[in-house]
Formats: sequence, structure tokens, C-alpha cells
Amino acid sequence: MLTPVVIHPFDKIPPGLAEAVRSAIHERFKIHATVGKSLAVPAAAYSPERKQYRSTFLLNMLAIIEPGDKKTRLGMVSVDLYVPELNFVFGEASKSERIAVFSTARLDPRLYGEPADQDLLERRAVTEAIHELGHAFGLEHCSRTDCVMWFSNTLSESDRKGSQFCSRCSRLLGY
Repeated sequence: MLTPVVIHPFDKIPPGLAEAVRSAIHERFKIHATVGKSLAVPAAAYSPERKQYRSTFLLNMLAIIEPGDKKTRLGMVSVDLYVPELNFVFGEASKSERIAVFSTARLDPRLYGEPADQDLLERRAVTEAIHELGHAFGLEHCSRTDCVMWFSNTLSESDRKGSQFCSRCSRLLGY
């Protein structure tokens, strides 16, 4: 069941980027989405060895915000995220808790020596937000490379898949 989404920017997320994600969530899922209070990235999430932040720490923070309010929480961060089994993750989600988080760190073209491109950054952020919310709403990874639920190992794979659900994933979401 799809529930309203509250987006929580962590630290340095530009308001315009959070608003673009909010608007896309509203449009794609046909649900109410708002930008909630900003949160601080917890220092305990940082791994000095990896120079990254463990995404599960951020999920745990989101899980304790107004528990039982029947809303899905989405965190947006600009720091690089990881889970122990992988070099990095674009994001992580929990279906049972209805929470998700994604990072813009690897989505910004400037990281790769390219010029700033706000439209490209927004498009990539929307793709990752929709993907992680798909997990929070119960979807698994999809075998179709053009579905937003395809597991992306690279930014080029994420760019290729885009932010649309395939017909199967759309049906599983109830539309």
C-alpha cells in the first residue's frame, strides 16, 4: 500500500533539489509528498577507513521519526554511502519500516570532472529516489534494464534505466 512520503534532507541538500524530488514522487506515485525537517548526518555513521557513511545508520534515524504515523520516510544525503558488502550504494531501503535513503554524492556530474548540470543532477536524484521508494513500497529488483527497479552497479546503468516503472512493477504497485 502506498502511503504519503516525507522527504528529510540531511545537511547540504539544496532546497530546489529536494523540491524536484518531491514533485516527481507526487507525479509518479500519485501520492502526497512533502519536504520535512532537515536532519544532521550522524557522525557515528562515518567509517574513516572507507571515507564513507553507512546507509543503515541513516535508515535507523528515519525509522524513529514519528513511528506509527503511517508515512513513508525518504532521506536525501550528499555524503557517499555504503553497506559492508559493497563498495558503495546509491541508496538503501526497508520495506518493513517503510523507509529509504539515497545519496546525491555519486550523481553530481562535477564529481567526474564535468560541468555542473542541475537538470542532470535532478534527473539522477529522481531516479534513485523512485527506485528506493519502490523498495520501501515492496518491490524487489527487476530483470528489465529499462525499469527503474533494475539494480544499477554504475551511474551509466542508472542513467540508462531512467525513472519509469515497467508494466509489471507498475501492476505490483497497483497502477
